[in-house]
Amino acid sequence: MKKILFSALFVMIALQTIAQGIFLRKNMDYYFQIERLDILSGTISDTLHTALNGMTNKDVTQYLENYLNQNQESISIMNRSELMKIISKNGEWAESGDGAIPSEYSLFNTFYQKQPNFLHYQNKMATFVLNPIIHYQQTVETGNLKQNLFYNSKGIEARGLLGKRVGFYTIFTDNQERGPLHHQNYIRNNNAVPGITYYKDFKTNKTGIAQDYLYAAGYIDADVIKNTVNVTFGTDKFHLGDGYRSLFLSDFGSNYTFLKLNTRLGRFNYQNLFMELTPQYFRGADQYLPRKYAAMHHLSVNAARWLNVGLFEAIIYSRKDHFDFRYLNPIILYRSVEQTNGSPDNALIGLNFKINTGVNALIYGQVILDEFNFAQVKANNGWWANKHGFQLGLKLADPFGVKNLMIQVEGNLVRPYLYAYTDSVSDYSNYNQALAHPYGANFLEGNLIVNYQPWKNTYFCWKTFFNRQGRDTLSNTSFGGNIFKDQTYRNADYGVKMFNGAPSNVFYTNLNLAYEIKDNLFFDLGATFRYEKASHFSNPSINSLQFYTGMRLNALRKQYDY
Repeated sequence: MKKILFSALFVMIALQTIAQGIFLRKNMDYYFQIERLDILSGTISDTLHTALNGMTNKDVTQYLENYLNQNQESISIMNRSELMKIISKNGEWAESGDGAIPSEYSLFNTFYQKQPNFLHYQNKMATFVLNPIIHYQQTVETGNLKQNLFYNSKGIEARGLLGKRVGFYTIFTDNQERGPLHHQNYIRNNNAVPGITYYKDFKTNKTGIAQDYLYAAGYIDADVIKNTVNVTFGTDKFHLGDGYRSLFLSDFGSNYTFLKLNTRLGRFNYQNLFMELTPQYFRGADQYLPRKYAAMHHLSVNAARWLNVGLFEAIIYSRKDHFDFRYLNPIILYRSVEQTNGSPDNALIGLNFKINTGVNALIYGQVILDEFNFAQVKANNGWWANKHGFQLGLKLADPFGVKNLMIQVEGNLVRPYLYAYTDSVSDYSNYNQALAHPYGANFLEGNLIVNYQPWKNTYFCWKTFFNRQGRDTLSNTSFGGNIFKDQTYRNADYGVKMFNGAPSNVFYTNLNLAYEIKDNLFFDLGATFRYEKASHFSNPSINSLQFYTGMRLNALRKQYDY
């Protein structure tokens, strides 16, 4: 497969293509402002297909510049300053070609010549941006276990353009972390650190376990056909959907090698994602980890100025270290290919939608199907293989007349055994972590997220969720919540209802204040309360209260919202 990917990359460069830009993360402090403007516009944008995350800095920058040009008189001074700052952070994609705001005080006439960037070089042929990454967070946790927690990350990121034909992005960090108790339990149970691949334990004592790990991501991209067909190759992760959670593909888990083709034609956006993943494994001595593969397609259509509809499908190959070239076909609907192979693979299909109501509100949702038999659903007999999930959400921009406020309410329901399979290769996972929702399956969840920017450089974020999930009680029996267990070991064929097994309830709430001292330098102060109540001794109850503070430069805030 790698030979094919590199060949595609060579062709992409040889065509003298134009780069597309880097991907923006949903948990960036200012990201909600982009979503807010999209809602306030009252229409569905052909420029921003918000379900395809990450959106590129090119698309976002051009969207914000158009917004500023069209709202010269109505936009407030603070909002103008905020949008100009976002454009400055992605300045190479501004209409002028250099939108990064010049700094009044540079170091040695070399560093911080531009406000957001440590090192910024640009001429007619190339753009290069280099930034250090520093993130330190100190936390005190009380409850079941009193402990001092920490997160320490340092590294570097770089991005650039070569003649605006080839773009690249890379990030590398060295990290040490002792997370809260539920985070440590996740690592013990899954042999994985959320969002990370290889890790080492250190400082193991009565106050908990800490981890030491490296994080790296990077990719190169270009437009094969200007503003129409884009190709990206590298290592990273994506999120599909307008929700905080995704039932299709989430950025909760670890990175993977990918080849992404994105085709945009007017109101249509079609994305192909070919992925090399790591199946389940047990940690131990140094060893070669096998590979598995996936192909995912998403077709996004702006059916009306107020309605976006998307069609999703995914195939996880049930063969280790073997890429099936029939899945390189970029045309959507792979079920016929999978059936031609004898139906050995895990196939899922889904539908998503977004409705801009025109009254400062947006409604969105997802439906995903694994196996589905309408006759069994009609019989209402709890057939185990009716595996499906639903998401429904609402976003309100500037509710009650409060500017720069966004409220998001979201519900997720996933039936037992969704994402699971009959072997450890084809389940919907990568590196011992779920590819979709972090809780796997067999749960009902409600989320409330409030983002507010009352003053310049000040960001409040309040996140709350309640999750009820049916969990396993016996090591050799699957009740449908653990997607890593073989579904042939299910507890029943019929009568399988929601919260099958031993129900556990989790309540989580976090309030964070972030103040941007200077471009990309943040001070964080916050508190988290998490309560987990189990109905069986095999799933211990947890009570945790955390207070934290931290500083970060060119880094996303560390979160434990699962």
